[in-house]
Amino acid sequence: MRTAPVLSSAAPRTLTAPIPCALLLAFITVCCATAHAELVIDGHIDEPEWQGAVTCKDWQRTLPFARDEPRYGNQLHLLSTERGLAAAFILDQPPNERRIKPRTPRDSDRLIGDTVSLMVDFDANAQIGYEFTVGLGGGIRDGLITNQNKFDRDWDGAWQHAVYETDQQWFVEIFIPWSSISMRDSRAETRTIGVYGTRYLYDRGERYSCPGITSEAAVFLADFQRVEISQHASVGSLDVVPYGTAISDFLDEHTRFKVGADINWKASPNLWLSATLNPDFGQVESDELVVNFSAIEVVFTDKRPFFTENQGIFDLRTPTNGQLVYTRRIGAAVDDGSAALSDIDAAFKLTGTAGRLVYGGFIAQENEYRNGPGRLFAATRLALPMDHARVGYLGTWTDRPFLDRDALVNSVDYELTPSEDVRISGQVIRSDIGTSGFNLMDSSAAPIRRSESNTHGYESWLQLDFNRSSPLMHTLKLLYIDDTFDMNDLGYMERNALKQVEWETNLRVASDGGRVNGETQRLYTFYRENTDGQRLQSRFSLSRDVSYVSAWKAFQELRYVTSGVDDLISRDNGPVRLQDRVSAYMDITTPRYGDWQFTFGSYVFQQGVEKYSGWLQFLASWYPTEKLTLRLDVLPQYSSDWLVWQQGNLFGSFRAERFDYDFRLDWIPAPRHELRVKWQWIGIDAELRRAYRTDMAGNLLPTSDPVAPFTVNSLGLQIRYRYEIGPMSELFLVYARGGYNFLDDDERRVGELFRHMTDVRDADQFLIKLRYKL
Repeated sequence: MRTAPVLSSAAPRTLTAPIPCALLLAFITVCCATAHAELVIDGHIDEPEWQGAVTCKDWQRTLPFARDEPRYGNQLHLLSTERGLAAAFILDQPPNERRIKPRTPRDSDRLIGDTVSLMVDFDANAQIGYEFTVGLGGGIRDGLITNQNKFDRDWDGAWQHAVYETDQQWFVEIFIPWSSISMRDSRAETRTIGVYGTRYLYDRGERYSCPGITSEAAVFLADFQRVEISQHASVGSLDVVPYGTAISDFLDEHTRFKVGADINWKASPNLWLSATLNPDFGQVESDELVVNFSAIEVVFTDKRPFFTENQGIFDLRTPTNGQLVYTRRIGAAVDDGSAALSDIDAAFKLTGTAGRLVYGGFIAQENEYRNGPGRLFAATRLALPMDHARVGYLGTWTDRPFLDRDALVNSVDYELTPSEDVRISGQVIRSDIGTSGFNLMDSSAAPIRRSESNTHGYESWLQLDFNRSSPLMHTLKLLYIDDTFDMNDLGYMERNALKQVEWETNLRVASDGGRVNGETQRLYTFYRENTDGQRLQSRFSLSRDVSYVSAWKAFQELRYVTSGVDDLISRDNGPVRLQDRVSAYMDITTPRYGDWQFTFGSYVFQQGVEKYSGWLQFLASWYPTEKLTLRLDVLPQYSSDWLVWQQGNLFGSFRAERFDYDFRLDWIPAPRHELRVKWQWIGIDAELRRAYRTDMAGNLLPTSDPVAPFTVNSLGLQIRYRYEIGPMSELFLVYARGGYNFLDDDERRVGELFRHMTDVRDADQFLIKLRYKL
């Protein structure tokens, strides 16, 4: 039976040695009379202000999902001050329990070691949560939580942290200024916030949480513990962050300089205005290396400050990985195809609240808008959270004069929670596209079907979550997208013309004894067809994620895909009929042995007409010191039957050898300094096995038409040094190199074909970027 955590005002354990009570009382009285203006964020939880903190004591073990008493004691204390919210973790860990604490860069993909996380919903309305994670070694990660359990760690907030250790305990102190977060204004003496605290004991693979919920559940943000804290008078803030960038491009043999500024004005807690002028959107952190031969566009994250700050209210998702606002569209390749990126003149954003109503809007204009290939983007968001429901609206508009095309998308979203066990959510979306018929769509994107110059289309989906916080959870999703729906101008969608029913069951089991510590068993299935009535390939899969008492971890999945048609692979040149297929995947991760840890994986699958393919993975992590981490990931793959579209209804089946290599080095020599090296390489050697053409029914028929073999070599290298000067101020030095190469009998034809199907760009440049908060 679920129990609520106990919240009380109590004094935390401190590092102060025992002293006479009279002397202690006198000391506290003097300190209070002095009226401490600030807490000292040093990991020592010894200021008298902590005596009035709100405390969460009732922690539960949530990995595995036993919801029983944690192995060691944990405390979380929250203190509301005039400047911000302070939090203190007090964590028991005796000397015989190994502490894993390598230093990791900010927002590292994998925070290796013992960590704690504080997640806060400052409005307690389950709209936006903030994550603040601190590792025992000093590494940090932050981000936003939207759509209940979707984490976006591109956001980088200005907050303080400190870690302190003793033989029996370790302490983490966090301070979050009110100026760094967005929240609803209130004139009451107190405010209600949603709070979730968690600790990960790395060496045992166990997680302890308060309250006893997990982010793997379909409903996460709404189940945060409600806490009353004191309210303080709002104070406005103005941040101006000018920056300058110099980029030396060794390929084009020229150097480009650019100056711009980010401006953030927080007039009050419920009104925030942001602007960026002449921004430099050059990436100081390179994207992952991708060679994509599919008809579906690859999604990349966005680290640009303007599009991460206060962006959570615009983050609405759909079941098939759709995003109504995909910010990487802004500043992407211009509509005439003359450049890989577009300069942006300016962008403005406004977010705030009026009572319970949450609102926001932004507009961004690219260079040469109106008289060139530039574009104009805009979005408006309204949301009304209620006690057991929410209704919202999101509208986006994109103007693309060079294509004589504009796109308007209107969406209504809703959420109902009639009981603790049931949640209902969904959206209804309409797109209206106006165009003259002139279309320069990139052939790498999934085709969007249009039957007239001006079109409108619809998408709607419904999601039902049952037993949302219990060990046995069920989720049902119903989705419909018609064949003229299109939100790719500012949003992202994999495809349209789809009907889908999706079911997922998760069972989390905690063991009382034996070798297994706990496991998660998952059943996932969906049935889909297109709007023409053609049955697409559907899926049924079973998986098992196991953690052992010995700290080993294992994952297995068995997947069955039904026969059906693939109506995307031919790029709108007719369906392709494929037979049913079976695939199996497994990996195993070792405990940390001294300074080493390993992962081994294997995958057997079909990606062609009849025969099987497979790959092996070897991942090794080495921690020679707490300041240095090295990781090597190699993945050799052999394909006996790889089906690749060529043109029209012509396909090639290839025997291919592929090798993926990924090396990372993270060196944190001192606080606020970090050096990162990322070296990736993808090599593919494909030899033609057989050529096919499809008939009217989509059957693949052997043909003698010529299809050329090909070789791909893709390289990505980045060396990045980052120095954090202060809040919102940082210096980047970056060297980046990347490119691809195609070798075959007709290099020009194959090169042009696959240049539109890969997400790798030629690059050889050195970048210096300085951002400094005034």
